[in-house]
Amino acid sequence: MGTNHLLHDREGIVRGNIFDATVARLRAFIDCGSLSAGDKLPSERELGEQLGVSRSVLREALRVVESQGLITMIQGKGAYVRKPGIRTVIEPVQRLIRNGSITLANLMQARAIIEPEVAKIASLNVTEDQISRLEQDCREMIKYLDFPERYLQADTNFHRGLAEATGNPVLIIMMWPLINLFAGFVPLFYERPGTPQKVFSAHEDLLNALKLHDPEGAEKSMQAHLAEVTEWFGNLAGEKIFNSDEDY
Repeated sequence: MGTNHLLHDREGIVRGNIFDATVARLRAFIDCGSLSAGDKLPSERELGEQLGVSRSVLREALRVVESQGLITMIQGKGAYVRKPGIRTVIEPVQRLIRNGSITLANLMQARAIIEPEVAKIASLNVTEDQISRLEQDCREMIKYLDFPERYLQADTNFHRGLAEATGNPVLIIMMWPLINLFAGFVPLFYERPGTPQKVFSAHEDLLNALKLHDPEGAEKSMQAHLAEVTEWFGNLAGEKIFNSDEDY
């Protein structure tokens, strides 16, 4: 199917919401394979005429496509196809999760299944440069124990760095949305005195296992860390986070 056909095929626009259909048609045009990273899209006037929509609708649709990581808008120059990257996949997944129904229990269960294996694989593949960055994240955590926002950023960076150390892009894609979503719950740590210090200590144990390239130690450290975090959150809520009768 040619790109012109993709743009002129207005079946979705006629049958459905004009704006949503315009976004879908633009995505199809970009994803069809005839455009490469750095290629410029047709002008707004040309796109508007081919799609049969007003310039205001087109501009808003282009902003959405840009937010999805598919294009880059340069003022005065136009829209350019963006090189695909991990964020191109991660950002839509995060939006889908945020728009759905997800509980802290769901999140912790997913992390308990995935992240110990991530730690295990990371211990085998982590580089010296990555260890240095993880050490820096730990230093930032201890430095900003009394500053929740800065502490949260360092904690998030540590877990992202751990995922990256696996060298597996699929695991990175799986972990980043979980890490970013969990970040919203981290401020709850500060409702219980001493919890941030304990979390930092758990990260140190994990880092030591990574330095030794000890997969079993890394896996056990992460399992212990997540079990402890689950317990803390359960106590804050006045009940265990996980309920065996809960339907996931």
